[in-house]
Amino acid sequence: MTTLEYFKTLAMGLRQRKLSEDQVADVLRELQSHLQETGQRPEEAFGSPQEYATRFPKGNTVSPGTRVAYLAAFTLMAIITVKVFTGQVLGISLGFPGTFIYLGATALLTFALIAWSNVLLRKLPERIAEELSRQK
Repeated sequence: MTTLEYFKTLAMGLRQRKLSEDQVADVLRELQSHLQETGQRPEEAFGSPQEYATRFPKGNTVSPGTRVAYLAAFTLMAIITVKVFTGQVLGISLGFPGTFIYLGATALLTFALIAWSNVLLRKLPERIAEELSRQK
């Protein structure tokens, strides 16, 4: 695992523990400073990123990625509710092609939102990403 991948995985683990973006950035900055001083690889110094993330107390912040995941769940429930309401209550049928397209679009939208959520969870805080890119 590269140092960048370690940082991204650690950032995701810290966000899953509900640390704020400032706290995530501070942890990554301290880790970066330690690695520069010692010349060690992150795994040597701190173990796996998942294990290292568990050393931090849980916070109470909802990350942007988690918000998008909530949006995905809400959207999926709303789309299914609309389909059930129009079909069962109003008696409107889209037919096989319409239902197929409707369900396909629902699945595609849900997948896109979940993928976006994962990208946001793994994304490094901007200032840390800038500092890492300057060091290369």
